[in-house]
Amino acid sequence: MIGFDYYFGIPYSHDMGCTDTPGYNLPPCPACPPGDRSSRNLERACYTDVALPLYENLNIVEQPVNLSGLARKYAEKATQFIQHASASGRPFLLYVGLAHMHVPLSRTQLSADPRSQRPYGAGLREMDSLVGQIKDKVDRIAKENTFLWFTGDNGPWAQKCELAGSVGPFTGSWQSHQGGSPAKQTTWEGGHRVPALAYWPGRIPVNVTSTALLSVLDIFPTVVALAGASLPQGRHFDGLDASEVLFGGLQTGHRVLFHPNSGAAGEYGELQTVRLEHYKAFYITGGAKACDGSTGPEQHHEPPLIFNLENDIAEGVPLERGSAEYQRVLPKVREVLADVLRDIADDNISRADYTQDPSVIPCCNPYQVACRCHATEQTDFSTSRNIWK
Repeated sequence: MIGFDYYFGIPYSHDMGCTDTPGYNLPPCPACPPGDRSSRNLERACYTDVALPLYENLNIVEQPVNLSGLARKYAEKATQFIQHASASGRPFLLYVGLAHMHVPLSRTQLSADPRSQRPYGAGLREMDSLVGQIKDKVDRIAKENTFLWFTGDNGPWAQKCELAGSVGPFTGSWQSHQGGSPAKQTTWEGGHRVPALAYWPGRIPVNVTSTALLSVLDIFPTVVALAGASLPQGRHFDGLDASEVLFGGLQTGHRVLFHPNSGAAGEYGELQTVRLEHYKAFYITGGAKACDGSTGPEQHHEPPLIFNLENDIAEGVPLERGSAEYQRVLPKVREVLADVLRDIADDNISRADYTQDPSVIPCCNPYQVACRCHATEQTDFSTSRNIWK
């Protein structure tokens, strides 16, 4: 069997469908049309034809989902799953993909603390509470043998302005001066560098910050190793087992990482940036849409721009192409780039196209506007089935 035994959640980003509680977004998106009125989409960035569905396994249990109550449901399902897995005595893997901190931000109850009166602060506190509930459940029943790994997927979406968060010191200054945003959809540090926290009392040292270069691609090989299993043969995995970093204090992870274009410039998915130790080489640059609506021009660099992140975390000033440091690093960058392109060319490729398959259309009632339907359910985790009332 391949995949998860149980699933509860939405099938894609929660801005890809309308709801009756649309939350905070820029520009604002309307609620789903009522049952007796067809959709009238006035904003291209909004989805109003199909309501956002909530799935339990393969069944839609609510459409549109109530975003204001989604975090509570996630916490309930996660803690129930942990309780059941612990009682069964079997090892478990729980992946919780939160809707935070992506737009639309839920219209949650704002805290009395003035720092969280803004939607982003309120959403951050709600996420912190949800993660805390999961951690507390683990601490009560499985603290000694459960590993928690918390991380994000990308930097802030700059065009969403105050609803997007901050890049901190990873400002991508070179790109900012060229125009556009160096955050999400770019390969600048502000676009893909994310925090990560690891927790396992008695195994992972407390209050330690690691400088090791890791990736979310490392999660899979690491948990496989912790489970005492082996990776499938006959294929190459880009991730590495990070156990020595987590438990042994090793300060070296990847020597090389590659960053594909994700929307700002170049062909989508094309490898455009090479990370080699503390150096970073850009073959293509471009700024994503910024809060003010501006974008940066696509620029190709041959030879590449190279930054020394050890001295310039803001990526403000590339190395002089004639400098000894640049000339020493450039051949190494070219070598590792050639290696990965050769690896990609020799690897197995699989493709799937579900666009013509009617069974994957997320609509529980095609006779209702926006596919509206509601159902109540309870879950039997022992069989991973819904019990319908």
